[in-house]
Amino acid sequence: MNLDWRISMAMSYLAAFEKAVDSGSFTKAAKAMGKTQPSISRNIRALEDLLDVQLFERLHHRVELTEAGSEFYDAVKLGLGHIRQAAKRITAQQTPNTLSIGCTYGFAHLWLMPRFSALQKLFPEFELRMVTSDTNTIFDLEEIDFALRFGKGEWSDGESEKLFGEELFPVCSPEFANEHFGGVRRVSASALSSAPLIHERREKYSWLSWSQWLARHGVSHVTEKGTYFYDSYALTLQAAIDGQGIALAWQHLAEPPLKREQLVEIEDLRIRTEYGYHLACRYGHPMAEKITDWFKSMARLQETDSHRQQ
Repeated sequence: MNLDWRISMAMSYLAAFEKAVDSGSFTKAAKAMGKTQPSISRNIRALEDLLDVQLFERLHHRVELTEAGSEFYDAVKLGLGHIRQAAKRITAQQTPNTLSIGCTYGFAHLWLMPRFSALQKLFPEFELRMVTSDTNTIFDLEEIDFALRFGKGEWSDGESEKLFGEELFPVCSPEFANEHFGGVRRVSASALSSAPLIHERREKYSWLSWSQWLARHGVSHVTEKGTYFYDSYALTLQAAIDGQGIALAWQHLAEPPLKREQLVEIEDLRIRTEYGYHLACRYGHPMAEKITDWFKSMARLQETDSHRQQ
């Protein structure tokens, strides 16, 4: 088989190969690229078939580069790096300055959108782009300027600043609270476990599930088979507003419907964890300090307003 033909065919699989090595697993690579793990495996297998060489040793629960794979990775990393840099240079000559901000749809809808016009006024020389997703919530800092990430801040691909911590509490519509509990006071966590609970699909190492939240209150709870999970936090809160049950709320994201009294908090049941929302960007980003300062100032302002209302 002609070598040039094999190389041209292999080009479509190189990004998957690079990401698999950088992330340390096919599963993580799939998550970062918005693909499935089997599709990444097929890409790598096709690349090995085209090159007629084994790139990875498939071990139990992990993969390791072969000697040939390590040599090929160095070349791929260098080549794709040159391509990316060239693309950035020629794109910068053709398009206006842009700043992209990645976040979940729920974060965009409930927190960033009400403040987005203020951010635009602060950076009139840039075209701001909001990139939302609820299937890939980490975002690749090589493809996006800034990302709102949820976790402990332990990411190795860039720098991050914590904006606010995780503080979870149950919310529901006023009508639901009155009908099921006679109000929002003196309601136990065990009483909540037997009421309709609204669940959101979660990622590994992300926000607390209902079972985990109840466990912190000493209540054992197993989610029933067939339970529906919402893919967006905005939809989760909307279901609570519509009276479908009780949702877990984050103070910073649930503030709009709480202020409008569409939702009420079941009192004295708050849980704080070591997790939180962070603003991440790649190392050395020229706008890192200014953008980060703005996000932190907005978070502090919201925190101050929240304490005044309590």
